[in-house]
Amino acid sequence: LGYLEIHTTLDYNIQKTVELLSQSHLARLKRHNVGDGAVVVIDNRAHELVALVGSKDFFDSTSDGQVNGALALRQPGSTLKPFTYGLALENGATAADLLADIPREVGDESIDFLPENYDKKYHGPVRMRAALACSYNVPAVRTVEQFGEEVLLQKLHAAGFESLKEQSSFYGVGLTLGNGEVTLFE
Repeated sequence: LGYLEIHTTLDYNIQKTVELLSQSHLARLKRHNVGDGAVVVIDNRAHELVALVGSKDFFDSTSDGQVNGALALRQPGSTLKPFTYGLALENGATAADLLADIPREVGDESIDFLPENYDKKYHGPVRMRAALACSYNVPAVRTVEQFGEEVLLQKLHAAGFESLKEQSSFYGVGLTLGNGEVTLFE
């Protein structure tokens, strides 16, 4: 029998540390009904995967341990908002620009919705940097309206979000709020 040689960019020491940290955090979050988690660590300079934890325990069949949470499709919530504001910055906006955080119904003849912020409040004029830092939904939706959801989807595809396979009209402006499914690895 010959030996199988496997080349990987995983760093054994970092992988073990991430596994221990993941177990520790999950133990603390158990009282909040958090039973599983996933972690992806990437060396951005080298574009290499350094560590990956797909679940709490690969061998735990009672809690779907072999489901890799790093590769499972999930709605990302606000993690796509920086791409929205990045589009604005690429097109001449600045982080100091004022954005309207006031009620505004969005939609067309087939669907209407009134975006709300997580705190259920509107904050009037806010600087782009504050809208991003506070993760306000309304200014993000207004920014997507300015450029169009197709431009945002193209930006996300260029950034490696291959799992967003539908047409931009499927997601609408809600794409910036995370209504499409992506992987943690993406």
